[in-house]
Amino acid sequence: MKRIVVVGAGMAAIRFLESLLSVKSFRFEIMIIGEERQPAYKRHLLSRVLQGEMRVEETLSHEQEWYQRNGIRFLMNEKVQSIDCNDQQVKTDRGRKVRYDYLVLATGSTPHLLPVKGVGKQGVRTFRTLEDCYALLENAHLYKKAAVIGAGVLGLETAMGLVSLGVETTVVHHQPNVMNRQLDRLSAEMLQEELEERGVTFLLSKRTKEVLGNSQVEGIRFADGTILETDLVLMSVGIRPNIELARKAGLEVHRGIVVNDDLQTSMPNIFAIGECIEHREATYGATEPIYEQADSLARTLTGFLATGYQGSTVSTHLNIGGINVFSSGQVLETEETRTFQWIDPIRHVYKKIVTLHGRVIGAILYGDTSEAKHLKRLVQELAPVSSIPSNHLFRGEDISSHSTLKIVTKKALSSRSHRHS
Repeated sequence: MKRIVVVGAGMAAIRFLESLLSVKSFRFEIMIIGEERQPAYKRHLLSRVLQGEMRVEETLSHEQEWYQRNGIRFLMNEKVQSIDCNDQQVKTDRGRKVRYDYLVLATGSTPHLLPVKGVGKQGVRTFRTLEDCYALLENAHLYKKAAVIGAGVLGLETAMGLVSLGVETTVVHHQPNVMNRQLDRLSAEMLQEELEERGVTFLLSKRTKEVLGNSQVEGIRFADGTILETDLVLMSVGIRPNIELARKAGLEVHRGIVVNDDLQTSMPNIFAIGECIEHREATYGATEPIYEQADSLARTLTGFLATGYQGSTVSTHLNIGGINVFSSGQVLETEETRTFQWIDPIRHVYKKIVTLHGRVIGAILYGDTSEAKHLKRLVQELAPVSSIPSNHLFRGEDISSHSTLKIVTKKALSSRSHRHS
């Protein structure tokens, strides 16, 4: 029986195992090696734990009995240090040598830290692992003021978590809009306003130059010379693929571990999935592309409906403090795009679809995300404009026969009036 060894026990690894078991798992002996002390968990749910919406136990992927029942050997709290491609084995930090027929690298990523002076001071943290979550929950009472650097999804979710723990929290971002990669100006302003109502403060268009203090954080100095007093700095400024293990093994790496459509590395019997990979010059940090890669690799290795991985359309879902936001594809206009927008200023609902040459290429839903699944599919398929569910999205507007729909500016929003574009 051939053996599959999975390096890493994050969401990509567990999804791969689940998908493998759902097909023809009996063909393989399976082993998974994870360096964290805790059982595998769903990392994207940790912010909900911080916000008090979920217990830690609810983030766990499976109980230990699940691995045993499915014949999976799980080596926990053990790190793979090297790969011997010639002898087809990996060596761990405990001196263990494990043979493989197929090796799956799911080594994930590490949080990026800004290369600024003082970043090593006590009180500078990231929010990435279960241990990070425990540390914030246990020590929140020690902090009076927190600065979250980065206004992406994780930064905003973490900021709301800190506010819910009673910490005065300011989000610092170098761009003028929050979630600037996923939202347009109007939806970003709507989101910021609602988060401000819930206690989050924002400092936008600010570039961090230095973390102040002796050994302990006392503040942040910005490039414009202004200072923000704080005793906790939480950096949420992106991730870096974990490629060092692959690099040392001689595999091809660029930004990530380079893989083809079969998610195969430059070594034929070594594959890679998740945040550590680079596929067609793209890297992914969102949950759905990672799951798509895991499912695709399971099909490839079992030969069951294998089609190869073609890349993913990245969609973003944000749900904090009762605020629902969805974004998919290209959401910013160009000279060639046509945009359909609709807004309900009373219910704080905003809907936008971006099209190019009669095809759907992007969408934003704010407040009412009930059509998110359908719109995501339209973006993925580059569906024709006629496919847009106008009866649900735009309250009876026939978008197939109009060049534009009603558009509301921020000024009009405050007066609750509409104007035609």
